[in-house]
Amino acid sequence: MSSQPPTATAGFIAGGRIRRPLPRERPHLTRCTKLLCSWFLSLLLVAGVLLFVVYLVVRPHRPRFHVAAFTAAGVQSGGGPVVLSGQLTIHNPNHDLAFFFGRVYMSVQYRGDGEVVVDGKDLTGGPLYEPPRGTSAVGFEGVAVPAGAATDMMARDAAAAAAGGGGGGVAFTVKVRSRIRY
Repeated sequence: MSSQPPTATAGFIAGGRIRRPLPRERPHLTRCTKLLCSWFLSLLLVAGVLLFVVYLVVRPHRPRFHVAAFTAAGVQSGGGPVVLSGQLTIHNPNHDLAFFFGRVYMSVQYRGDGEVVVDGKDLTGGPLYEPPRGTSAVGFEGVAVPAGAATDMMARDAAAAAAGGGGGGVAFTVKVRSRIRY
């Protein structure tokens, strides 16, 4: 008896199973599929690069708010009302995009993280339009801070700063809030 493995005429034996050869490929369909896929991926790459360039050119930057002037009259008189006045500037750094602000509200805090002395004061009275590469000034006058513990602390801090050679400065934080569309 011979010890040769059995042979199959239609295929070959691998792991105890008979494997048949794959049917003959059709080269024209393979070439067409590869061409179609490469064309689609190339088109997708070009579209992605174009969208990225457009985003870099037109991407919106946030508007910048600066306190141009700020005074607190009546701080030196202890216990009396304090009247705030000043001017904010709103700058649009975009070349092509304009901003439409809703009402612009201002809040003022004493000592940064301390007590809110003015909350939600409407500065514009209505919507505000900021053109591209433009700067608008928004002024406020006669914003009264009611007499109380905060005005007493302001008077004490101003007197201590004046006695120490600080010129009577008192620290405020101005926060601006508005709804912005571009």
